[in-house]
Amino acid sequence: MSESAEFNRVTFGLPVETFRVSAHIALDERLPVVTEFVLRLLRICGHTSLADLRDYFGFNDSEALSLIESLSRQGLIAVNDEDVRLTPFSNERFDEAGGDHPRFSKVELKQDTVTFDLRSFTPLRTGRGSLPSDNIIKLDAEEEALGNSLERAKNAYRQRYPEIASMRDDLREKSYGVYAVEDIESKKRSYVPVPVAFSLDAEGQVIRSLDEAFELVAPQELLHFFNEQVTASIPRTLSLKNRGLEEFIDTFNVQVMRRYLVGNKFDLSGYLSDVHFKKSVKFSNGMTPILGNLYLPENRERIVSRLNDRRAGRRRHGKLLTSLAWLVPEYELWGRGDSFALTVSAFCGALREKGSVDDLYVLSTAERGTEAAVTNRFRVNGLRELHFFRSQAGDDLTMNGRVEIVLYPTAFVAVVFHADIPGATGLRIPVGFFSTLPKHLNIAHKLLCQIMGTGRYGGRARFRAADAAEGKFSFEDACSFLNFDSLPSGRSAEEAAGALSDD
Repeated sequence: MSESAEFNRVTFGLPVETFRVSAHIALDERLPVVTEFVLRLLRICGHTSLADLRDYFGFNDSEALSLIESLSRQGLIAVNDEDVRLTPFSNERFDEAGGDHPRFSKVELKQDTVTFDLRSFTPLRTGRGSLPSDNIIKLDAEEEALGNSLERAKNAYRQRYPEIASMRDDLREKSYGVYAVEDIESKKRSYVPVPVAFSLDAEGQVIRSLDEAFELVAPQELLHFFNEQVTASIPRTLSLKNRGLEEFIDTFNVQVMRRYLVGNKFDLSGYLSDVHFKKSVKFSNGMTPILGNLYLPENRERIVSRLNDRRAGRRRHGKLLTSLAWLVPEYELWGRGDSFALTVSAFCGALREKGSVDDLYVLSTAERGTEAAVTNRFRVNGLRELHFFRSQAGDDLTMNGRVEIVLYPTAFVAVVFHADIPGATGLRIPVGFFSTLPKHLNIAHKLLCQIMGTGRYGGRARFRAADAAEGKFSFEDACSFLNFDSLPSGRSAEEAAGALSDD
């Protein structure tokens, strides 16, 4: 029995601010002998004049001025008219070493750029890739942090400099500390993506796992804030539990799931234990169970493997070249982050190989006026075909927005229902199946055509400015690869049933 089963991954955006810093940095290098001797002399004398210092060392005016300016820039001496004395910083170094043998380091003015989170002001590494988009769930920063970020960042730079230096190759070995922050300014506010995995154990308890790299560097204060914000982001809308599940089971005639439906309640714990943990209950021939979102790595690989097999003709029924349809559910925690983006890339890579015109078509609900927001949410690299549909009064073709379908026409289909998790309000777990059975392919195809059909089709997303000039199309024109009447003749149910034997 597996200890747990992952069912979703969501990327949350941690609010951060990037600052440009000018600071005097003490380097772990000994001072020149003359410089150290000057400082020891001033320690004994307390103070002296410029003329006496010049004459004592036998410097000319130019040499004496050069030395004094250098020590002053490093913050080691203070010059007031003709009077020269040690700075408090220099005296502290003498005191720390017992008075006679100071532990001095060179001080240099350096320019730095550092990113802090806007809660604990922990220095964070930031990626060099594209900035997080609306595809992630952006967490909120507190007003106090936003209004006082410059001062807090200045203090954090001094106090947490060893952590900052450890991220810099040029400072890692020889950095000693910050002598003074000369200037600091804000460059931008943005978000650092932090993936969170949601899993379910054999007892039905939800396990939340944060990105390991983030968890290692984040202090407890930041971890507590982040977890609180994640919890607040989980939908809390009231709805009838698992509304649409019975219709899902009836529509696709899923006998295995029907046995766990008692009245209007679904025994999710028993279903998961028997089908996915113990594996004591099997689906019909030609079907294999699915647990978790289709963009999770394991499910993604299973779909891509089937795509490659059919497109390469590695099965006995030969090559099949067509586009792929993906009906997505209505759920705020679906498709948010890298897992979805990587899956889009993998699907498109399989479909567009060798210059093929086939593509991935994502089908999403979007009411009038919300198209731009939905487009931004699904704006990931590689996705070119995002198509909208409208809801209509009196029907519920998407089973309360919980049905999800990936259809490779006439070849295979993945169908899942996003079921409520008892005791975990707002979280949903996708359960369903892969199938090559003609009845499931036909049902999924007809359902997609009804959902996107006459009076419901809302057009194609505009990812680029050029898309605006394309004009309006009907669903039949825009998604022409779905324009077929039935499964191809000559393919038997037995052939379809055998196509999933590799699972």
